[in-house]
Parts: sequence; C-alpha cells; structure tokens
Amino acid sequence: MKALILGCGKIGSVTAQDFAESINSAEVFVADQNMARAKEVAKKIGKDNVVGIQLNASDHSELVNALETFDLVMGFLPGDLGYRLIEACANVGKDLVDVSYMPENPLTLNEEAARANATIIPSCGLAPGISNILVGHAIKKLDKTQTVHIMVGGLPATPVPPLGYTITFSVDSVIDEYTRKARIIKDTKPIDVEALSGLEEIEFPGVGRLEA
Repeated sequence: MKALILGCGKIGSVTAQDFAESINSAEVFVADQNMARAKEVAKKIGKDNVVGIQLNASDHSELVNALETFDLVMGFLPGDLGYRLIEACANVGKDLVDVSYMPENPLTLNEEAARANATIIPSCGLAPGISNILVGHAIKKLDKTQTVHIMVGGLPATPVPPLGYTITFSVDSVIDEYTRKARIIKDTKPIDVEALSGLEEIEFPGVGRLEA
C-alpha cells in the first residue's frame, strides 16, 4: 500500500508516525508545501517506510497528478484547502479520510465520489469524528438510547496564559470555529447559523451553572 498523508502540522505528523508504526508494510509519504517540514517529519519518525515529499495542495493539476500513484489519502490541511482535496480525490477515485474544517459542504461531492468508486470520509477529527465513533460504540453497548449530548472543549488541565487554551491543530481552524457560520440540523433540515448562537446553560454538580 502507498499512503499519502497530506499536511505535516500537529495532527498530520502524529498520524504519519502512528500509521507507519502500525502498518510496516505500507509506504508512507508525508507531504507538505514546505519541503523542509515534510523531510523533518519523516526524519523524526525515523522509519525506512516513511518519505517526505513536497506537494502544493492549492494547485489542482499538481494535486490530481500526485494522487494517481497512491492507494489511500489522509488529509490534514487547513479548512480553506480541505474541499479541494476531497474534490481531487473524487476526480481520480481515491479513498480519503479527511479532518479539515471546511466552509463548503463536502456532501455535494457525494455523487461524483460514488461514480469514481471512491470512499471519502470527511470531518473525521475530534468532533465531528472520534466523538461520534465513541457515541456509536456506547449505543451498541446500551439496551436503549433516547438522547445523546456531545460536548467537546480544548481546556487544558493546567491553563497557560494568556489564552488558557490548548491549540492542538490549525490556528486558522480554531479562529474559524469562533467566527464562521456553523452548519447544523434543525427540524430534520441542514441550516447555517451564526457561531456561538447556540449558547446553553450547563450545571456542574458542586460548582454551579455555566453558560457554554
């Protein structure tokens, strides 16, 4: 298997190491627009099956041509490039797992991906992503489930000034989460709402109520 991990930031680099160590038979190519960063990540992983390469994801032709040689693609790009990667994988029929927080709706490419026999899993980060997988696992273990609440935050055990926040992924994506409209399902229909418009009160036993 030849796997392409596109984006050598905080999440992409960790994924590359985990994937390379878990599947020794795979050839793992870590790609970034910054060649030095890609090589640095490959060197840090220190395995013979990992190579750093340069790839400009904003250039559609370059991206499509590069994808042709791979069996599996994993995307860890900033939100403004995520849709382009999904579109390129749908064009050439490549399977993709993507974590980027993109403003576009990736489901608009569903029919094109299906025609190309490409399996594309978008928004596979923390939430949506692993949180949904954990919920699905929990539901299978329970006799009956009526309601599920998923609450996620980036609050560290030991806050560090000035933000008191832990940025574990793209800074641009963090800013987007607080400024860009959010896509939700209301009354069975998808709609866009202003960020932070769904504040609710949460009660912590022994502590009190908090608006979040």
